[in-house]
Amino acid sequence: MAAVAQPSGQVTLVFSDIEGSTRLLEELGMDAYREALAEHRRIVRKACGRHSGYEVDYEGDAFFYAFSSAREAVSAVSEAMAGLEEGPIRIRVGIHTGTPGLDPPKYVGLDVHFAARVMGSAHGGQVVVSAATGGLLEPSGSEPRAFSLLDLGEHRLKDIPEPVSLYQLGEGSFPPLKTISNTNLPRPASSFLGRETELAEVLARIEAGARLLTLTGPGGTGKTRLALEAASALVPSYKAGVFWVGLATLRDPALLTETIAQTLGAKDGLAAHIGERELMLLLDNLEQVIDGAPELSGLLWACSNLTLLVTSRELLRVQGEVEYPVPPLAAPEAVSLFCERAQIEPSKEISELCARLDSLPLAVELAAARTKALSPIQILERLSQRLDLLKGGRDADPRQQTLRATIEWSYDLLSSEEQQLFARLAVFAGGCTLDAAEEVADADLDTLHSLVEKSLLRFTSSDAGPRYWMLETIREYALGKLDESGEAEVVGSRHARYHLKLAEEGEPGLVGADDRAWLERLDAERDNFRAASAFANEQRLGEVALRLVAALRMYWSARGSIAELRRWLDEALESAGESLPEQRADALQAAALNAYWAGDYEQTERYGRQMLEIARQLGDTEREVSALTKLGAAASGTGQLDRSRTLMEAALRMARELGKPARIALSLSNLAAIALQEGAFARAAELCEESLAIGEHAVDSSGVSAALLSLAEARLHLGDPQRAAEAARKALQLAADRKDPRLVAEALSLVSGAVAAEDALVAARLIGASAKLREVTGATLGPSESAMNEELVHSLRREVGDRGFAEAFEQGQELGLAEAVELGLRAWLNSPREG
Repeated sequence: MAAVAQPSGQVTLVFSDIEGSTRLLEELGMDAYREALAEHRRIVRKACGRHSGYEVDYEGDAFFYAFSSAREAVSAVSEAMAGLEEGPIRIRVGIHTGTPGLDPPKYVGLDVHFAARVMGSAHGGQVVVSAATGGLLEPSGSEPRAFSLLDLGEHRLKDIPEPVSLYQLGEGSFPPLKTISNTNLPRPASSFLGRETELAEVLARIEAGARLLTLTGPGGTGKTRLALEAASALVPSYKAGVFWVGLATLRDPALLTETIAQTLGAKDGLAAHIGERELMLLLDNLEQVIDGAPELSGLLWACSNLTLLVTSRELLRVQGEVEYPVPPLAAPEAVSLFCERAQIEPSKEISELCARLDSLPLAVELAAARTKALSPIQILERLSQRLDLLKGGRDADPRQQTLRATIEWSYDLLSSEEQQLFARLAVFAGGCTLDAAEEVADADLDTLHSLVEKSLLRFTSSDAGPRYWMLETIREYALGKLDESGEAEVVGSRHARYHLKLAEEGEPGLVGADDRAWLERLDAERDNFRAASAFANEQRLGEVALRLVAALRMYWSARGSIAELRRWLDEALESAGESLPEQRADALQAAALNAYWAGDYEQTERYGRQMLEIARQLGDTEREVSALTKLGAAASGTGQLDRSRTLMEAALRMARELGKPARIALSLSNLAAIALQEGAFARAAELCEESLAIGEHAVDSSGVSAALLSLAEARLHLGDPQRAAEAARKALQLAADRKDPRLVAEALSLVSGAVAAEDALVAARLIGASAKLREVTGATLGPSESAMNEELVHSLRREVGDRGFAEAFEQGQELGLAEAVELGLRAWLNSPREG
């Protein structure tokens, strides 16, 4: 059989290995296993050879093949699986289609790792196929379906940031895929005791069709623990997963849906991201942002397969809500909980103590934590006095009085050092690391450990690292103690400055090779950043407020939170006044850029002028270059091209004098954008190429992406759609790697223009996806991109009709960020290319 040439471009990758090879060797013995292994190699190689498969690698019992056709790859695998049916060996197979880089005779790149992860999810005898491959197996027209694919839902694969859709080839029955569970539900450190009746009732309500179920009750009744147990039981029922959204630290109702979107990684609008997916959200402690509840009703209406499980101290009072009031524990369950936590045997005194605590789970746990120092009878005597005292004239829910009394009693038993640290730790919104606790609250490990042992502080360890945190009910009490201590401002200032330091440390990391790792690290502190910004503005800590918002501008932008960034910028600039010129200039730079992205050129001009004035007063040439750039951008946005070019050329001259490669590259890219508006397309391409020659090594990926987008636009106008699509594809990949929805929107718009001649409907879908991303982020296309986009829309409407365009446009708007990127890359791959 003739040797197969190594495929390039779009390639379907096939990984296989033998499940349980060690066990099989023990069962068969060395000689029989060697014969079975040889037969396995013969069958696989024969099947793959018949369908032009290229053998990339063979090691031990694992094959790696590449095919130029997805259909041939699946046919080869089907033949191999059939040939192995009679023998003792069962292989698992993963198939994925992508564009891996060539490293003859092998391949490199993310697609290779992805295909290996797909294979790793399968069981012996099972073939798992990625969505990219599955889409290429769809029959065209009236052609019969050649392959049977079973939808296995969305899954999370190790080291792959986004959930992916996976399919099974054939109809065989196998255990659940070996993937990371498609959920972020917290893993409780302690066991779940009792509540069998309540758990069954919650599950029954959801199974009966409740799409908004609210678990109500005062703090400490165990709403969260019951909800987590119910949600965990329901993970297999939701193909797109079950996700927990903690709202305990949130105070602004306007951030409710944005927080949900950030948890899900939705960059294209929450409703559009969820769409028809079978998904459950556990919204925990919603009472903190109860005014945002009406938005949830609209979300349920828009997403027909979405279920919301909510914990709240009060009802949401929106259409479709079903209430489940969480009762106290049954008496035997409360005793069991106390004994399990205290590691002692039941007694009459424990039963009486639990009854005095109204069988509230949190109160029982707090009391049980004291058995190392006090006997149950001593706890009962001392706690009873406190309960009687506090219940005396209190006009509140009796269970809430009980819980507060229990927390108060637990607090009084702390040493003075423990009380001080307990109060200080309340400053953290969303918990903290050990380093943060030490620096902000002067914590020591022994005292932290003691608070954990007494159940006043929780400790968890996850992929994001170890963190200390408080239940919201306890944190509310601790905040009161912090206010009483007179240390609130001092500790708040430390907290704000600590997170300023972290933000400034992370700022350069967001434009480097480790940007994804830094984004995830900063995500863990999102609530603390919000709290720090709010504190700095309220306390008029102008320098902290300005530096913090300037340092976080890339973070909020990368997370698609342009509107939130603008609010923090406006508040910081107002609270800081006219002092602190250097810090104010940096915040103005961020504000000007943010306004430009939003298409507010008047505001861009205003901020740019203020920044220029400060830069010249300081004699700061680099800040002056930045200010001139913002003013030039504002001028181009309003069509003042001569003025814009003059400003950008001045910025370029000064950048060259400074010898700053990044500034030079960005100035060249900005001049290219003006040339595009003027119709000087050859000049624009020349400027972009000069910028990229510098910028690929000196500028962050967002700057390189912007230059590539301008180059793609220039090449389109010059009648070179193949090279235009190549530049747009590179820009799209960079934007996708950064998960930057604003840049993805621009790239999709240009890819649509590059592929319009080949597939008008795909182009229309890409335009729809781009429009949706801009709508969600609040960003706009630049003047030249906007004009070209408008011209393209008119052209596509003429080609496919208003109805055809509208349908394709709507389909594009329904795509998630990852799906839109995949469509854009696939469209580029399917378009004719040189060579």
